[in-house]
Amino acid sequence: MISKRLYLSNLAWKNKDLFSILKIIKKNGFDGIDCAPLQFSTKWNGVEKKAKKYSSLLRDNKLTVNSVQGVFYKTSLNVFKDKKNNFKEIYKHMRLIIKLCKIFNCKKIIMGSAEFRDTGDLNTKEADKIFIKFLEKILPLLIKNKIYLCIEPIPKQYNEKYIYNFNKLFLLLKKIKSKWIKINFDTSLFHFKKLNLKLIKNNISLIKNIQISEKNFNFFKEPNKKNILVCKELNKINKIKNVSLEIISTKTDLTNLNISLRKLRKILN
Repeated sequence: MISKRLYLSNLAWKNKDLFSILKIIKKNGFDGIDCAPLQFSTKWNGVEKKAKKYSSLLRDNKLTVNSVQGVFYKTSLNVFKDKKNNFKEIYKHMRLIIKLCKIFNCKKIIMGSAEFRDTGDLNTKEADKIFIKFLEKILPLLIKNKIYLCIEPIPKQYNEKYIYNFNKLFLLLKKIKSKWIKINFDTSLFHFKKLNLKLIKNNISLIKNIQISEKNFNFFKEPNKKNILVCKELNKINKIKNVSLEIISTKTDLTNLNISLRKLRKILN
């Protein structure tokens, strides 16, 4: 069994409490974070400068960035509302995200925005055609910079209109056929459905990132049975080296974050 590298999403705290959080991350043997840029910057304009300071602080604490997430937050971009389907503004924004990945020395982008892929009145066939065209548009950018785009299926209960199950994403990846476009597997897929560990085991080659989350992205104080079983399964899979804990909180709770990290570290490895 290979020891997992563990990461915590920076959606779990307020940026003003970063120094206290870094101590907790290091104390619990975590390797770094999943980084949402608008957690340390109020807007996308000027985010590169702030990212450099943020990256330097992480390096000083010997912590790394596993992935960049929240990449379309507060952008108003929607892949299905691009009237000409040339994705000019989306492509421009993706170039910025690539720059942030370079700053953080990070090789993964997580794309899980329900707003970005709200299909509106489009039927499935029309939506698939547009989404594949979008992936083909940005693929050369990913290849050139050797960065993976990890697309996340999101349950319908979290307001997802398009990619809300694993099989749908599997079919899209089959059409695009690129090693640079993979899956971000969040255990939220099992929040409202029966646990299916084979979904992970049988699709390891397609999964580039794993995130563990409780229902409604709550703290990991009392992990549900499904997450415990998933973690035990991950311990058996040597090909999966990195695992993230996804917590979304409107305030910083040092006590519950410390408990959450300790619990995950105990279950994994």
